[in-house]
Amino acid sequence: MIEAPKFWYKKNLSSKIQSILFFPLSILWILISLLKNVLTTKYKSRLKVICIGNLTIGGTGKTPFAIYIYKVLKKLGYKPVFLTRGYGGLIRGPIKVKDTHNFEDIGDEALLLNKVGPTIVSKDRSLGARLIEKHKDNYNVIIMDDGLQNYQLEQDIKFLLVDKNLKFGNEFCIPAGPLREPASQGLMRIDAIVLTGNNNKEIDFNNVHNKTVFNSKVKTIKPPKIKKEKLLAFCGLANSNKFYETLKENGFNVTSTKSFPDHYEYKNEDVDKLIKEANSQNLKLITTEKDYVKIIDNKKIINTLPIEMELEMKDKAIFKSFLQEKLND
Repeated sequence: MIEAPKFWYKKNLSSKIQSILFFPLSILWILISLLKNVLTTKYKSRLKVICIGNLTIGGTGKTPFAIYIYKVLKKLGYKPVFLTRGYGGLIRGPIKVKDTHNFEDIGDEALLLNKVGPTIVSKDRSLGARLIEKHKDNYNVIIMDDGLQNYQLEQDIKFLLVDKNLKFGNEFCIPAGPLREPASQGLMRIDAIVLTGNNNKEIDFNNVHNKTVFNSKVKTIKPPKIKKEKLLAFCGLANSNKFYETLKENGFNVTSTKSFPDHYEYKNEDVDKLIKEANSQNLKLITTEKDYVKIIDNKKIINTLPIEMELEMKDKAIFKSFLQEKLND
């Protein structure tokens, strides 16, 4: 996945002109999406399906939030299982992820999910749900990571993640803007909004969209003891700056950064160049867990910053009640 064009999130005249030039293609994108929705046969699972998605291209924290929901459900006595398409992986599935799988097989997100709980990879989500149903004694809730625009499987609870800093950009659909579908259309289908990002500014989505809104935050887990060291931070994310800002907010001395495209598959020469650059400036290397799982050699000299997403304290109890009420419908 390539980096998002800057004009998607800017309001100057040049950006507006670029958006207008691409607008006819956006109309085509919308029509194709509507056609796919109409022509796709939706499967209704016997198990409850929780969908976590976004309306924009790029990362909003879907996988960390899927993990948060998994942990909440486990504490409430449910038996959840992850269902993901395995973006970037070669295996179509449906298949249960094993410890022997690597990112080339199933992609980086499935590897991260499988560290937490049972994970099924299936390009066709309906086939994945059918596989899970064969083991219904083991599972009773499906957590569907990144499935809001997937029409193969009916979803019982839909969470929309919105970055508080970027929101919906210029509110145009691809390629004129970052939206996967018109915001008005997507907002009609969801049950709740989860705000992500480090912006402390209050954003009132309740009045505008009449949806339940939860506020989330990111916290670090067992951060590496290298805060006194100068760092070269690198990652392949849709919004690399999020990672760099998180490092700085947690007291790390980020001297240099190197960004790669989202879901980038690191080659040995990429890592060798990073090591050479870090050594030449007497810097330590640090990256995300998502990137780390795709590095094969020289892993021991690369540090990671493990993170977790959770809801703000004031929202936690409300979220549990909301989740249980929806699951009992």
